[in-house]
Amino acid sequence: MKKEATIIYPDGREEKISPANGNDFSLEEVQKIVGGYIEVVGLSDGNILVLNEEGKLCGLDENPKATVIAHEHKALFPHDYMVGNVLICSSDMLK
Repeated sequence: MKKEATIIYPDGREEKISPANGNDFSLEEVQKIVGGYIEVVGLSDGNILVLNEEGKLCGLDENPKATVIAHEHKALFPHDYMVGNVLICSSDMLK
């Protein structure tokens, strides 16, 4: 059975995606999704958010939907926000 994750785009769209091997994402896969080096933010429910580590420096657009999710899990400081494409998946899907 293929595992699924979701890409949350800055404009609010969401896209379901599965790893190429059906089980876990390679570093190259997630780097392609977020457009650069990755940063992983753990959530209180065992999921993770993966985003571009240098997204704010690169001027990527703010991602309000991913920011709300991170704040709900107290994974960000109250004034902080997420930018760019954000992958949300189970922590065991990133090796």
